[in-house]
Amino acid sequence: MEKLDLVQAIDTFKRQIFDLNTMLEIGKTLNASLSLKDVLDIIVLTCSGHFHSSDAIILLSNDGIEQPYYEYTSETEKIQILSSDPFIHFMNENRGVLLVEELKNNPRLGHTYQLFKEKGIDLVIPLRFKSRINGILCLKKKEKQFGTNYTEDEKKYVDILAGFASVAIENARLYEIATIDMKTRLYNHGYFVNQLVEEISRSDRYKSELTLMMLDLDHFKKINDTYGHVSGDEVLVRVAHAIKKQVRTCDIPARFGGEEFAIILPETDKKSALIVAERLRKSIESLSFDFPDTQGNDHVHVSITISIGVAGFVHSINMTEDILIERADRALYHAKQNGRNQVVLYQSIAKDEQT
Repeated sequence: MEKLDLVQAIDTFKRQIFDLNTMLEIGKTLNASLSLKDVLDIIVLTCSGHFHSSDAIILLSNDGIEQPYYEYTSETEKIQILSSDPFIHFMNENRGVLLVEELKNNPRLGHTYQLFKEKGIDLVIPLRFKSRINGILCLKKKEKQFGTNYTEDEKKYVDILAGFASVAIENARLYEIATIDMKTRLYNHGYFVNQLVEEISRSDRYKSELTLMMLDLDHFKKINDTYGHVSGDEVLVRVAHAIKKQVRTCDIPARFGGEEFAIILPETDKKSALIVAERLRKSIESLSFDFPDTQGNDHVHVSITISIGVAGFVHSINMTEDILIERADRALYHAKQNGRNQVVLYQSIAKDEQT
């Protein structure tokens, strides 16, 4: 081997080692994250930054339908592929990276080929977990300054990325099932209790402020009884969305059960919590819903209100999560009994107690 060839071979070898190490680091980052959105962000950004893809789309299986769960750029028309589509069967039988052009001459996949071409997709890679495909990674054309076609090395490394991504997506989904209320997308009751225990411990250790809100929709049963449970679900979803818009990233909003919600506010004193609670109360009061009337003809405009109980953590007593929840609940009960649609602070109704 000539000296020049040897130098080139060494350079190629070094570049391959660098690329493999990069993939390993990306794999570690993926599997360290339990947020599904974060996992998908990392995958798409890797496709853009490492493989120079102009864009990437991830299709995730969802109750029998492959739907675009996340796209790096917003698209008005979403891709939708049924799990019964011949393309899914084809992907199950053909492992690894697939060039979209390979679908062109397959008569059963003509529709999928046209769909991908219209979207500018060049590569599709199955995200396979065990024996099933839990998603599909689609890479659009490369940025022009990096060439027109994906290299064999790039195909190899994107296949490695797909392997890491499949496991990370599955882990994130399992974590989501364990911690998130699927209807409202807030945290569930179990996660809320665990976090409250942790926040109480942290507040006690550092003598920091901590406040808890308990929230209950007023006359929610009447909504369900009059307009049906589908309408009731819409109320829950929109109220949950309003809650998420009003809280900080460090706060912990949860569905406590039924139409009752809870919010843990770390590093927040009672005065600040009351301001947040009042802002949230007004936000929910301003919501408007259009439901069919009882005969199913014209729609009626319906509004809803919420009652909120607030309680602050007290360092001078041995306060547990049960005591803090009970106090916020008592404040909530007081709000309900005194006209609803209001915010009540526990310490304002318990002057005789050590607050």
